[in-house]
Amino acid sequence: MQRPQQTNEQLCALARQGDRDAQNLLIENNLGFIRKTAYEIWSTQKELNEAFHIDMDDLVQEGTWSLFGCIDRFDPAKEFQFITYAAIAVRNAMLDYIRSQATTFEARYLNSIESLDKGSTRYTYAGDPMRQSPEQIYLAKERLREIHHALATIPDRDRQYLHFRFGFHDDQEHPLNETARHFHLSTSRAAKTEKDALRSVRVELRW
Repeated sequence: MQRPQQTNEQLCALARQGDRDAQNLLIENNLGFIRKTAYEIWSTQKELNEAFHIDMDDLVQEGTWSLFGCIDRFDPAKEFQFITYAAIAVRNAMLDYIRSQATTFEARYLNSIESLDKGSTRYTYAGDPMRQSPEQIYLAKERLREIHHALATIPDRDRQYLHFRFGFHDDQEHPLNETARHFHLSTSRAAKTEKDALRSVRVELRW
């Protein structure tokens, strides 16, 4: 028997009660929106996403999981549509995935350089793809080249620290405490070494 037409909000309420068919139908009804959002994000900075081996289908999957997670969090009492609520979560999930996949030393290192003055180490290199112009993408690539050049000018000890910390050799960022153990440093000393080394590179970059 075919299910009568139901709104996202009705399907969400049923899915929250354990109705698997409603859950699947909710995802199916909004898959077009998820794919559209994924395409907008992926295509806007296509070259960078390809460089990080990010496929549009990966973004669709992340968006789907995010929409699924919105089922239990959506509050119909707040009087806005389910998709209005879910759209933000879907988009953020895709952007977070891009950030998480940009694990090369260059990407993480660029973020560290740019966030020094803000006292933050949150990864922001990918930023919001919808705000990336071709000029910004070009400048980002030029900055990566400049970073490599700047690295060659700092003391060998600092360069080795940054190479390990940000995964230049193994493409895997190492936590501060792990880096401290690797170089036989206290955590506080490692943090200071990192800060000083990044500042030295920043001086060379002259941004």
